[in-house]
Amino acid sequence: MNEFQFFVDDSKCIKCGACIRDCALEMLEFDPERELPHVIPGTEDSCTRCQHCLAICPTGALEIFGRDPEESLPPDSNPNPEEILSLIANRRSFRSYRHENLDAVTLDKLKDMLKFVPTGVNSHSLCFAFVDDMNVMDEFRKCVSDGIAAMFKQDPLPPFLARMARYHKQLRRGKDVIFRGAPHMLVVAAKEDSATPVVDPVIALSYFELYAQSLGVGTLWCGLAMGALQAFPELLKRLDLPEGYRAGYCMLFGPTDLRYRRAVQPDPVRILSVR
Repeated sequence: MNEFQFFVDDSKCIKCGACIRDCALEMLEFDPERELPHVIPGTEDSCTRCQHCLAICPTGALEIFGRDPEESLPPDSNPNPEEILSLIANRRSFRSYRHENLDAVTLDKLKDMLKFVPTGVNSHSLCFAFVDDMNVMDEFRKCVSDGIAAMFKQDPLPPFLARMARYHKQLRRGKDVIFRGAPHMLVVAAKEDSATPVVDPVIALSYFELYAQSLGVGTLWCGLAMGALQAFPELLKRLDLPEGYRAGYCMLFGPTDLRYRRAVQPDPVRILSVR
């Protein structure tokens, strides 16, 4: 119970019961003596640390895990749906970047945002490995370029290179088909024994991508880079992931001079109404 530091300020609590109703694990009830919400004894280990009770309290009367509701970001009461749709519709994959580091302020914003991404069972056990120095990224580039040159001398070609037949001509010329000149890369790893280790990194990168592009930062989902990490173990080792973690997926990103002037016009998607 001490870890929870669950506290309800009786001068603020209006006894609406919103926190009790919203607790997915049904851990809360009204204390019959104080008539305030409290944690049902013996249920503490069930908590997923979602903090929904703190978030839903209309008066900011509830604290948990030492979090002061006054320090929470306020909600945007009137988010503009058209602006959100525009951000989604105009999201593009960028394959051209300036060879320079992102400014520190923007990079810090991107990193700080990641604490808000959702995960299965609210585990929040992801590990985010940033290549946030373009000189380090250039070392990754050279390692892969040298490795690919050596692979072309093998017969048959290793699976990693064989799968990229469409890029062989460019790769033989030394073109950076894998990393596309991006100065940065983010690799998201999940604990192998977590509830949803495959989907959690993808969810995190989806949030990262949209926020990055709202800041004017180009991004690229890159299966080729993910394949390179798997084909060249020395690069994967350099990420220094914690024991028990596995790289899920990666995203290239950085400053770009590209400016797409309009959204594309995609074909209709198949939507089923289940009855």
